[in-house]
Amino acid sequence: MDTYERMEIQVPSPSKLFTPAVTVILVLMVIGFTLVCYARSFTLNNLALVAENVIKGKVWEIITYSYINGGVWNLIFCMMMVLFLGSSIEREWGTKSFVMLWLVTGIVCGIIWILISLVTGKIFVGIGTDACVYGIIATFGILYRGTRMWFYFFVLEAQYIAYILIGVGLILCIPQPICFIWVFGALVGYLYVKLRWRMASPRGSFSSTGSGTPKRKSSDSGGFIDID
Repeated sequence: MDTYERMEIQVPSPSKLFTPAVTVILVLMVIGFTLVCYARSFTLNNLALVAENVIKGKVWEIITYSYINGGVWNLIFCMMMVLFLGSSIEREWGTKSFVMLWLVTGIVCGIIWILISLVTGKIFVGIGTDACVYGIIATFGILYRGTRMWFYFFVLEAQYIAYILIGVGLILCIPQPICFIWVFGALVGYLYVKLRWRMASPRGSFSSTGSGTPKRKSSDSGGFIDID
């Protein structure tokens, strides 16, 4: 007699998806997109990342640029990544550690953007949540490495999903090489995770607390994971 394994797909509940930091970030992204649509000049001159503006005192642009998206599809992609992957990381690490990941990734990539602009002497206007999103993607791939989940119509392990998303990002940046800085957020996220592991568990034994230390999965790596 044949045996069949039933696989259920569970839809994450809103209470688990809309974690505190993720909810605030999504609201800010919507506000940023609205400002681009209806107050574009003000937004690009005061909230977007421009090296000359930062040097003149608008240092807040290193943070505000990461909440502004200029295109609908880019906004949708970033919001989906923040909502589904970001909420999982926030529940795993806690709000404080997740916010630190977001800020560190955005600020580091923003500083690199400024330095390249100053070195080349060109004026680059930086907007987009992409840097922080790629930091989230890389972090998610590390935390849930070895676990399988649905990715569109395929079942893949988390790290391969991260590789695919980062690879697509690299390809899309080819027409505008300066945008590679945003994909660099994945490396920043990776280094952030490794640093927290080193600081919290110098001997490599991970705890399951919310202090920012990822859990080492004890279950079979071939099992499915419900990311809600």
